[in-house]
Amino acid sequence: MNGLNIVAAVFSCNYTMDDSPSSEIPASWLECSIYQNYTASEVLVQGLAGVVNQQDVEMMVRAQKKMLQRFEKTNEMLTNVNTLSSTRLDRAQNDFKTHTTTILEMKKDLDIIFKKIKTLRSRLETQMPVAYAAAVGEDDVVEGVGQDDEYDAIIWEKKAQEDLAKAAAERKDKETS
Repeated sequence: MNGLNIVAAVFSCNYTMDDSPSSEIPASWLECSIYQNYTASEVLVQGLAGVVNQQDVEMMVRAQKKMLQRFEKTNEMLTNVNTLSSTRLDRAQNDFKTHTTTILEMKKDLDIIFKKIKTLRSRLETQMPVAYAAAVGEDDVVEGVGQDDEYDAIIWEKKAQEDLAKAAAERKDKETS
């Protein structure tokens, strides 16, 4: 009997889980003592095993092993990337915290400096108003005094233009209402 005949014979018989291996086996099978100690599912598996080409099975196993190796390598690489990115994130967070505190300290220092400059100007203006007006000039006593570079001048010009645009928009709104 070949594998297909065994499978066909197994499917044609009505087996249940409680059946004994020899309860409904055809008489021709009982002659062959090989099948007397097996259940129907075992006979089916044995029959199918005879039908399957071993070379194909070996090729599938090799392909699965190759894929497993690739997946393991990929998993290891992703684990390394995750670890590296985690350490870099920690470093970046620490750097960010230190830079933030430095900037906040600089802002506090600059606020103190500007307050001192403002108090010195007000003292000079109250103690020597004529000399102060001559030194500063009437045109320079506007917001933007002490411009350090051309970028400050550009910023002050933009701010002045924005203020003019806001004022014009407010006038227009008042006229329409």
